[in-house]
Amino acid sequence: MAFYDNWPEWDSKVVLALLMIIVVVGNVWELMLTKRQQLVCLNSVIVPDELRGIIPPDIFHRARIYELHKMELMSWKILVDMFLSLVELFFGFYPFLWGLAATTLAKATHKEIWISPVFVFYMTIYSCVRYLPVLAYDKCILQLRYGVQGQFSWCLYCCVAIPAILLTQILLAPVALLIVFTVQAAGYWFFLYFWGAWAIFTILLVFLFPYCCIPCIGRQRRLSEGTQLYTDVKRVCDVAGFPVKRVFIIRTKSMQYSNAYFYGSCCLKRIVLFDTLLLNKGLDPSQLKPYEVGRGLTTQQVTGVVCHELGHWKYGHFCKTTLIMKLHFLLTMLLFGVLFHCPQLYKGVGFAAGITPIIVGFIIVLRFALTPYLTLANFLMLWMMRHNEFAADRYAHRLGYSAQLSSALIKIYADHMTFPVFDDCYSRWHHTHPTILQRLAYQRFLDYKAATKTEDSVKPFAKIRKSDSA
Repeated sequence: MAFYDNWPEWDSKVVLALLMIIVVVGNVWELMLTKRQQLVCLNSVIVPDELRGIIPPDIFHRARIYELHKMELMSWKILVDMFLSLVELFFGFYPFLWGLAATTLAKATHKEIWISPVFVFYMTIYSCVRYLPVLAYDKCILQLRYGVQGQFSWCLYCCVAIPAILLTQILLAPVALLIVFTVQAAGYWFFLYFWGAWAIFTILLVFLFPYCCIPCIGRQRRLSEGTQLYTDVKRVCDVAGFPVKRVFIIRTKSMQYSNAYFYGSCCLKRIVLFDTLLLNKGLDPSQLKPYEVGRGLTTQQVTGVVCHELGHWKYGHFCKTTLIMKLHFLLTMLLFGVLFHCPQLYKGVGFAAGITPIIVGFIIVLRFALTPYLTLANFLMLWMMRHNEFAADRYAHRLGYSAQLSSALIKIYADHMTFPVFDDCYSRWHHTHPTILQRLAYQRFLDYKAATKTEDSVKPFAKIRKSDSA
């Protein structure tokens, strides 16, 4: 494998220290965010005012307990992952495991392409063992403390683990072979080929998504003409300049979560509504299961959701996000290529000079060396996605559907109750969408801003009328 010639001759101990610092800083920051959310859960003992009357106190209490359980389990997972990652780096775990894989095939072959799947097999087994401390902490301590019943028992975990490992190898072994073969065949600039293949695939996915992916979810059809929903949706689409024939409904097979989305551009643009968004799925209650009756939104509320999706189209969020994602992945691949060809990185984790396994290079670079950039990029991407959601909500407000959208958000939350209170800093680093409380507060802010603007515009006319009467 080729390397850059102008890399500084850093001591391998310095490189190892830098990687360990990256691990510590990243995990400590994640632990701080998790603890902030845990403190918010501890202090949120009553239902927020905006949702009072929507969520019963007992349901809120159970959601709070589940969130506390999840945050404490996440804290333990972060601590265990940080400790084991430091141990792996310090004691040269990756050279040891690669040597074990090479020894396993020593009598058959010494080619890297065949050793790599064996290495991946050992890594899969180690990953299962690595998760045992987290599993034990959850089963033996947290479930007793919070009374949260787990999905599986110990015996079932053990029974599932072996088939899961075997099934994972059916997928990972060919992937490992393909990665090593591609890098060896493409040569020095292989990472640009990866980016090009991904870019072409995502573009094709826009064309193929309605015909290949949607049928797996359910049957897609256009809005039926002559219904009240069609009339209301057509009214807002005409105002926005969006063709109503590009609004579709998916009759889902087993999905319960209410959802709607916009994607595409030009002749491929679509607004898609799941039937779970409609009141009683748009069916007679006798055709539904008991727990499904009463779920969904009224016609006006669905129209408010459509206004939100029209905002995504009006502001070009799909195209902008797609472009930014491609630029982000290009920069990621460039940084990956620079670090992947750094010989000091392999020496830092314990490999002897000249031994640079391709599959291990992928793990080291993506898991450790690229962590600072990926963390910052993830934060910026999440900020952009939440900004787009607020912008789409603002467009729905401009169309006069603020109240309908707010009531729709509350109804969707009532149908799928989760813990609604989140720490702001935690949300910025983890959530793609603003929380239910943030979106409701933003609608109230827009209403207040519009009312204030109206009052300011009326004051001059009031003064003129007063002077005329005098």
